Amino acid sequence: MKNDFLRDRPALRRMVRYAEIVVVAILVAYAAFTWRELRNLRAAPVVLPAAWFIVTANVDQVSRVEAGGSWVANDGPAANLQTSNINCIKSKMQCMESSAQVTVKDGGLLETTQTLFDIESWTESEVVTKVNFQACGSRRLVLDIVNKQASSVAKGGGANDPSCKNPFSGERTFKLVAGQKVQVEAV
Repeated sequence: MKNDFLRDRPALRRMVRYAEIVVVAILVAYAAFTWRELRNLRAAPVVLPAAWFIVTANVDQVSRVEAGGSWVANDGPAANLQTSNINCIKSKMQCMESSAQVTVKDGGLLETTQTLFDIESWTESEVVTKVNFQACGSRRLVLDIVNKQASSVAKGGGANDPSCKNPFSGERTFKLVAGQKVQVEAV
């Protein structure tokens, strides 16, 4: 079948063809952009929250410290996409850390844990927990109230244990930072 569309107006016909080419080029560019975004979303399927630090005081005395963010090692990137919330209450002399971790390599497995730390010392400038011993190592939390920064000192002990998910030996220090930093490193 012969195309007789605008046969008597070749200049307008040519303009319509150019418009079609431009529309197709825009659609191809949009498809490429969408494909790239989907690829990035598959690499890091979650958005990690920002870091925060809240100090609650009663009558000029700190009674509660809360912090949240993602742990980053001083000597390298984090192993997985993870986020933690820490809630320390002076009257109980305990800190509760709630953590969530997504392992992308294992098909997007989400794990949550809660760890209870007893407090060793609580001053107006710092909260230090007692060492929490676990099968794959030990950890201690330090919440710097003045600088509004949480850190964790971990000692590895499960480097030879196959049941430990992130085995390491020696001592590592972690800081609680905004999740966007961890996500950029993971992607």
